[in-house]
Amino acid sequence: MGDGGSGEKTEEPTPERLRKLREDGNVPKSQDVTSAGKFLGVFVVLAGTMPYMCQELLKFFYLAVDLSTTFRDRPPSVVVLFLDLALLCMFKTTIFVLVVDFVLAIVLNVAQIGFLFTMKPITPDLNKINPINGLKNYFNMKKVIELLKTIAKFILTSALAYKAFKEVIRDITLTIRSDLFSAVWIVGKVIWDFCIEIGTIFCIIAVADFLYQRARYMKDNRMSKHDIKQEYKQSEGDPQIKHDRKQMHQELINSPRSAVKSANVVVKNPDHIAIALKYDDSDGSAPTVVAKGTNLQAEKILADAERYGVPVVRNVPLAHALHKLDLGDEIPEDLFTAVAEILTFVHDLAKSQKAKDAGGKKGKK
Repeated sequence: MGDGGSGEKTEEPTPERLRKLREDGNVPKSQDVTSAGKFLGVFVVLAGTMPYMCQELLKFFYLAVDLSTTFRDRPPSVVVLFLDLALLCMFKTTIFVLVVDFVLAIVLNVAQIGFLFTMKPITPDLNKINPINGLKNYFNMKKVIELLKTIAKFILTSALAYKAFKEVIRDITLTIRSDLFSAVWIVGKVIWDFCIEIGTIFCIIAVADFLYQRARYMKDNRMSKHDIKQEYKQSEGDPQIKHDRKQMHQELINSPRSAVKSANVVVKNPDHIAIALKYDDSDGSAPTVVAKGTNLQAEKILADAERYGVPVVRNVPLAHALHKLDLGDEIPEDLFTAVAEILTFVHDLAKSQKAKDAGGKKGKK
């Protein structure tokens, strides 16, 4: 590759990569999900509390009229009282909407990305105020997609509003001759139907945008095979990983017989080094070193291999190379060919032995 050996980014991001991105505040999130949820939640609260809000507004109206007729000269104290009543009425009529809007904003964000607290997104960064980078951000695919979504929502909202009011324009016009409550009921029904249609459209857009944001996030953070190898090498220095590996090594050392019993082949050189390899092709992982030893330990491994019928292959160079690995390590790429030849030989040997046993049984019959 012409990118410094990094390779083409074709691999899905690893859990470690996603964890680091999350620590930096880089997570897949759809603002349309939050907007649609808040719109529906506030709409439901307004619909449910409308009688209460109307009652509070009427109380304020009556008090305002009473104050204006009682104190014609309107001293400063009356003006202050009027302002206090106006603020109190505003608080009573909006508190439910504000609380629901605040709670939904938190709940919908947590539902998308989980609990996350990080200062990285607001940490001062000179690249963020670089005018060249700013211009680049204005002309990227994400901005184009957001612009297209905004235009689509505006067109759909306008079309639905035109359709809704076109159908009831006659009824709304005739409300001039009706009493106040009949006019409010007609207008309220129009707004109710309109909001239901708009909420449905917003929900559809939100679901589509949520799926798009997650797919885009995974695509933008793909890794090359080189990146994955580098990450693996860096993770080798992780104390937790070292501790887990040491614990696994200790378990394998304490139970060499069970480790050899589960092995596919034992490679020796010729008697003072023995390495047991296990290969499971179901999970696509490379062969793993499950037991190793020299001298007396090697003799025990070979004895266990004979006891459990595990094939033993003599290969001096491969045995030396495998002995450099730790217990639980997967074999490196440079040993794939040599190990694959041995595993193929063992597999063919086992197949021919089964065929021979089957032929012997038929001959006896």
